[in-house]
Amino acid sequence: MNMPTMMNGPARAGRGHQHWEQGIAHVSKRDWVGAARAFRRAVRAAPADALYWINLANAYRHAGDHGRALVAAERALALDAAQPLALRLQGEALAALHRYPESVAAFERLEAGGTREPDAMLQHGAMLQALRRPKEAIDILMQAAAIEPAMMQLHALMATAFRDMAMQNEAIECLKTVLALDPGNLQAMAHLSYEKRHVCDWNDLEGDVARLEQALATTPAGMARLASTFSLLSLPIDPALQLAAARGEALAATVGARELPPLTQAERTARTSASHRPRLGWLSFDFHEHPVSQLIVEMIERIDRTRFEVVLYSTGRDDGSAIRQRLIAAADGFVDLRGTSDAQAAERIRADGIDILVDLQGHTRGHRNAILARRPAPLQVAYLGYPGSTGAPYIDYLVGDPLVTPVQLAHQYSERLAQMPVTFQPNGRWRPIPDAAAPMTRAEAGLPDEGFVLCAFNHTYKILPEAFDAWCCVMREVPGSVLWLKETNGQLHHNVRREAEARGVGGERIVFAKAVSYAEHFARLALADLFVDTWPYNAHTTAADALWAGVPVVTLYGNGFASRVAASVLNAAGLAELAQSDAEGYRLAILALMREPELLAGYREHLVTRRADLPLFDCELYTQEFEVLLARMWRRWTAGLPPEHLLAA
Repeated sequence: MNMPTMMNGPARAGRGHQHWEQGIAHVSKRDWVGAARAFRRAVRAAPADALYWINLANAYRHAGDHGRALVAAERALALDAAQPLALRLQGEALAALHRYPESVAAFERLEAGGTREPDAMLQHGAMLQALRRPKEAIDILMQAAAIEPAMMQLHALMATAFRDMAMQNEAIECLKTVLALDPGNLQAMAHLSYEKRHVCDWNDLEGDVARLEQALATTPAGMARLASTFSLLSLPIDPALQLAAARGEALAATVGARELPPLTQAERTARTSASHRPRLGWLSFDFHEHPVSQLIVEMIERIDRTRFEVVLYSTGRDDGSAIRQRLIAAADGFVDLRGTSDAQAAERIRADGIDILVDLQGHTRGHRNAILARRPAPLQVAYLGYPGSTGAPYIDYLVGDPLVTPVQLAHQYSERLAQMPVTFQPNGRWRPIPDAAAPMTRAEAGLPDEGFVLCAFNHTYKILPEAFDAWCCVMREVPGSVLWLKETNGQLHHNVRREAEARGVGGERIVFAKAVSYAEHFARLALADLFVDTWPYNAHTTAADALWAGVPVVTLYGNGFASRVAASVLNAAGLAELAQSDAEGYRLAILALMREPELLAGYREHLVTRRADLPLFDCELYTQEFEVLLARMWRRWTAGLPPEHLLAA
């Protein structure tokens, strides 16, 4: 945010003014702590002068002390309620404290008073976007762009808001504007490719990949910040470059984040005693209706409380859902960290005595990596939410398994690998079972009455031309077959059907599945004959969903974490042979199942009749194995040993 480094002081003499001048001297050296000290003396000498309080608030802001910045800004507003800089500082401090509704209110008051500065409006838009109010965010950002059309950050944030409204074509135009203003913008390059893939616009995809790889390869170490390394996981990009991007994003979280002091000797002694029960902290933005919560809730309920204590730290919204209430009931403690700064959150976790902090976010939306960067816990573990290396020096372990994180690929990860024996993905028997007595009809699901149904319910950004080539190839060989895709936005129909027709498959053979309730989703999923996977970003939860519904999955595995998940899930379901290592094997495996009904029926029977005892859905066994893995981590720490790869037996 482009803000004056310091507000001009009042043109009068006095002790307050002398202290103010001392503060300005510190500012000239960018010594914000010293400046704040001097301005504190100024407000003590002249507490009724709003300008001194504004200067103090600004110094605190630059020093990263947002709590005190807020107090000082509010003292200024108590003296002059319409002071624009004080309102702006208040809005900025509230934003840094993750108090988004109050921040929005401050910016609204600022603009209502006639101050319409594009950088302040950008912050206002960012807060609206954080509150999941993208339409309002777009409105304020467009107003700002009318004032300052060359401000690329406005167009970049508008792109994110348009994406959240499933208006990918508009997002694409915004990102093209960013690149017109700044042709070398790495973040915009990555996001443009990502948005194009949401609508299956593969025009110049190879060029997109080449430009991204070139930019990543020529960016200095630790500087390759994308703001969303997640967008790279679904592209065929060199794993070393993906790790470089992750490192850049992880290091960005360390800026201004001072590590908490190490444990005292007394604290360490208490935690290493044989009677100590390790406290597990779980940090997530997604403790609401979300796949991550669905996957972990039964495990949280099952963790042996004689061995571990469980505290959940929520940084995301309270949607009042049943799954959130179930998580709250399952945990020994549930802490809502909304409205707290990263420093305050880290201090709370340290004060709670957390021994192992499990991060469920990685580089996904809503992450609070700056909490982790402060090292609130002796051991910090990446798990489940982000299918790749975080690149973070403050993450000790990454939970995987022998298939997703084989030790021979350890060089692709900054963390030490902690392998579960079968699969890293927790599941259970919580999914609804399709009603065999009263199944949904194909017509009800929008499918033709006849014909083989290939289902690819992954998000469309995961679909790349090579997989689509394979699908169209087998469809040409099996007349009447259809491809069933998830309708993630209304703007992809034309592109997908055009691509199918270019490959000799009629556009009418592409069927789109609209969003439905969870129970309806599983009822219709059972109508698919075969689930065909994407690469290099596989189906994850979606693959387990298909297997639960009795639908076999054919996948192709690669070298990265995200490209090996479906193989891990299939292995846990006793169907390892359906994971292929190359595109030709993938195509032939699909074709064999389309042409051999008995073979397909055998796989379906295996999934349906053994659903109750497959390791994939045995959460009791999974939880026990996860506890063993956590205990191995903790034993090394209590023995004074550094993290090391913990391989499955």
